[in-house]
Amino acid sequence: MHRTTRIKITELNPHLICVLCGGYFIDATTIIECLHSFCKMCIVRYLETSKYCPICDVQVHKTKPLLNIRSDKTLQDIVYKLVPGLFKNEMKRRRDFYAEHPVDASNGSHEDRGEVADEDKRIITDDEIISLSIEFFDQTRLVGGVEDKQTKDQVANKRYLQCPAAMTVKHLRKFLRSKMDIPSTYQVEVMYEDEPLKDYYTLMDIAYIYTWRRNGPLPLKYRVRPNCKKMKVNHSQEGQNSLSRSAPESDSASDKAGSPTGAPSTSSSLPSPGTPALSPHPQLPHGPSSNNIGSVNGSPAAGAQTPSRTFPHFGGSKPRKVSLNGSATSSG
Repeated sequence: MHRTTRIKITELNPHLICVLCGGYFIDATTIIECLHSFCKMCIVRYLETSKYCPICDVQVHKTKPLLNIRSDKTLQDIVYKLVPGLFKNEMKRRRDFYAEHPVDASNGSHEDRGEVADEDKRIITDDEIISLSIEFFDQTRLVGGVEDKQTKDQVANKRYLQCPAAMTVKHLRKFLRSKMDIPSTYQVEVMYEDEPLKDYYTLMDIAYIYTWRRNGPLPLKYRVRPNCKKMKVNHSQEGQNSLSRSAPESDSASDKAGSPTGAPSTSSSLPSPGTPALSPHPQLPHGPSSNNIGSVNGSPAAGAQTPSRTFPHFGGSKPRKVSLNGSATSSG
């Protein structure tokens, strides 16, 4: 079974922190000779007075060390995604800086100035509101090959929601169950295209995993299926019942095989072929199967105790005395 393990951000800090300033990477830049990364401003200032890596002392370049450093967008995106609020605070800091220095605002990209449009955002914050669409997952549309053709009914059945990016799939499932009054005997699955989503996925995780480009609502689907767990429990109970029913029969067969010819079976509640028929009063059985005291329809009654001692069979000529509730009774 798949187990999820939560990792604290402090455990990843050695891979996300610049050794020169002690803060998280901002504009992460990597030295191509040794692949050590730093903040862009930190490493540029350091290489003004040194030509060696501040971590491993590898020579960056003999004369122009700035030629052997590269911007690492992938690492910077990882830092922004892992550290909550870092991207939002950095963009605000840049906008405030260029608001005080408008002359320098002409150089650099929109992200350098802190002006990032919604469709250009690669980073999603926890408190951000995400628009999503939810509709029923129709398997027949995939089989028939008409997935791209949407009828008016299919468009009408699609619903649109605005939810926080930190909302999990589990919360969305509970919302669908309560909204549509789905009984507990059925389970609700939230899907992206035809792939079921884990309960612990947040909307932010889904947007990152499936590279949502903000060109429309986050497309999600759902389906309702019978609860598989309860079906498994029922199957196991049926198997136990069948085993319990077959156990007395096998015991009876083994006892019959080991007993002498003509001796009645004393371990089974079912009458053997040589056992005389029971009397109309099942509370007072007689005959060779009289060891089943207090049995009703062949099964022991509640509170009745079956004697552990078996009575030898001396043939049908002599009657036997059996003690029944303290009174002597003769059986022929």
